[in-house]
Amino acid sequence: MDHRSPEVGADCRATPIAALLDDRNDAGTHFIRSHHGVPQLAEDEYTLSVTGLVKRPIRWTLDDLRKLSQTTAHVTLECAGHRRTELDPPAAGVPWALGAVGHARWAGGQLADLFEVVRPLPEATHVVFHGCDLGAIEGYDAPQPFARAVPLRDPVIGETILAWEMNGRRLEPEHGYPVRAIVPGWYAVASVKWLTHIELIEGEFDGFYQAIDYRLREEGEAAPGRELTRMPVNSLITSPESTTPLAAGEILLQGIAWGGTGGIGGIDVQVDDGEWRSTRIDPGPGRHAPTRFSVPVTLEPGTHVVRSKARDRDGNRQPDKVAWNSRGYGVNDVCAITLTVS
Repeated sequence: MDHRSPEVGADCRATPIAALLDDRNDAGTHFIRSHHGVPQLAEDEYTLSVTGLVKRPIRWTLDDLRKLSQTTAHVTLECAGHRRTELDPPAAGVPWALGAVGHARWAGGQLADLFEVVRPLPEATHVVFHGCDLGAIEGYDAPQPFARAVPLRDPVIGETILAWEMNGRRLEPEHGYPVRAIVPGWYAVASVKWLTHIELIEGEFDGFYQAIDYRLREEGEAAPGRELTRMPVNSLITSPESTTPLAAGEILLQGIAWGGTGGIGGIDVQVDDGEWRSTRIDPGPGRHAPTRFSVPVTLEPGTHVVRSKARDRDGNRQPDKVAWNSRGYGVNDVCAITLTVS
């Protein structure tokens, strides 16, 4: 499968496949997905409000936020529409092929520490992250803001970062400056950029990007479909790429795996229709960082199809094929690339 051009649409950019093997993706290579352009926020005017079902609503500046307990984590983010161009018939949405995934070290304040200050009320069930970006949506009279909710009792709340740094540098505007949420292990849609408001609510959130969009609905399934939450286990062979000229003989296949639960348990590789072979794995710096894998294979002249299949520590495996869905979300089936050997 060929890697689509980095320019796949307005406000979108894919991570170069070769860069996925880097120790981390910098601001210039990490994939970007924005819905309503990049807001221009000034740091000295920025505030984050926390309201709703809390005992102590607050409105803090960035300097206030920096007084929270700070944390750093290496996290893989993946767009829910990654690889949607593989579905037949085509699904609606940004025509992502490979590359709508990236990984970096994010640093900022701990959301759980903030909750110690505002103290959510017992009836609160969900945390809503509101970005300041909004835009026109067909069928709606008013512009729709970008916001997503996470259950308050989900363990991921304890890992969520209110991030103002990426790889030791201040966030760039396209990555959410001044502050964004980082929700490890969940699809990147939950890691809301340009975060200006956190709201504690009771019951399900009914915002457009929660109740209507970013729902997985398979053929025959009732609308609006299922909510997208955690990333399933996934893997890609990233080297060599399908466009790389190769000479016959031993070739080192390399790639990354991510997602699932409990971390990556192993990755197998298949050449053509042969047996699946286990690979050497190199876990990253933390369970939300990508796991790199490699295995040498011997290839004769001709074309060869190579595949990778990952499993997590709970035994979940990449499926051989995913069911078609109307928006092309959650594609994590075994990905094949074709190599030409001379």
